[in-house]
Amino acid sequence: MSGGSSAGIVRGHPPTNRRRFGGGPRDGGAAAKRLPQEKAGGAASFAQLGWTPPIPSHPGGRKPVLGTLAAKRRRRQPGGRFPDSGGLGATSGPTGQAFGGLPAAGPTWLAQGGSRHPTSPQRPRRAGGVEKKLPEVLATLLSPDVVKGRHVRLMFQDEARFGRMVRIRRCWSPAPQRPVVDNGYERQFQYVYGAVSPVEGQLDWMICPVMNTEQMGKFLAQVSAAHAQDFMVMVVDGASSHVAKALVVPENVRLHRLPGYSPELNPQEHVWDEVREKEFPNRVFADMSGVVRTLETGLPKLAADVDRVRSLCAWPWIVSLNLQAN
Repeated sequence: MSGGSSAGIVRGHPPTNRRRFGGGPRDGGAAAKRLPQEKAGGAASFAQLGWTPPIPSHPGGRKPVLGTLAAKRRRRQPGGRFPDSGGLGATSGPTGQAFGGLPAAGPTWLAQGGSRHPTSPQRPRRAGGVEKKLPEVLATLLSPDVVKGRHVRLMFQDEARFGRMVRIRRCWSPAPQRPVVDNGYERQFQYVYGAVSPVEGQLDWMICPVMNTEQMGKFLAQVSAAHAQDFMVMVVDGASSHVAKALVVPENVRLHRLPGYSPELNPQEHVWDEVREKEFPNRVFADMSGVVRTLETGLPKLAADVDRVRSLCAWPWIVSLNLQAN
């Protein structure tokens, strides 16, 4: 394609953020000028302007600095990892360990701007726990007297909120122009209940203004009526509304909890990432009705694309599960 991409600037949306910073060629503003340090009031002023303050040189030169760093290096553990590899101060080792504990040539999902969670072949080690336990749970749960000859449907459920806070994304712009993106900061949200059937490639969803036990019960009733001929095993997280005594669970639905603090094991999280990436990037909404209209347009469009839903959620370990009554 002709043209190229250039770094974009973000400006505040007039009704939400009256202050505008640094105009670009499309704004008609002049380019920002760097102030001398002595006139800007020292390093503190540089930090306020967004510039990185200059780092003073070590009085002993480069060698003492390297010596100090070498002295502070911690002892490497077996496998090429360092004790501090989980934080910002992780050191680099000969096994390819990069700064911050991230591998120098790690999985592709770390470098992509799409999903926040690893895909099935790159999931963390603790994913093996649910892979081992879920078949055992299904074998115990799917008895002939419970299933009663119905088709067994495995579903993964989750809730998400969508609102007026802008999600800044990279975008294309003809060179040498700079794309200008409006920004908004209103903390108003609409909630969506969703449940995906990875094997069938189907998505059930419900938009609601609040998230509580009553709304969860309504969603379960909606899913139960939509698949009245099926027996559903729905995997949920540990939210309070999922374990409340007042929650009404339909006869053809059974709930199974995920391990704690493991959203990467829930493929429904990938559905939310897909909706946010495709329907909400760089958009400012004047009111919540615009958010609802976007959800009412984007969710049915995604639900109608069976192949896309299956490609997002039909992980190998999920597809390989035995969903037959024993």
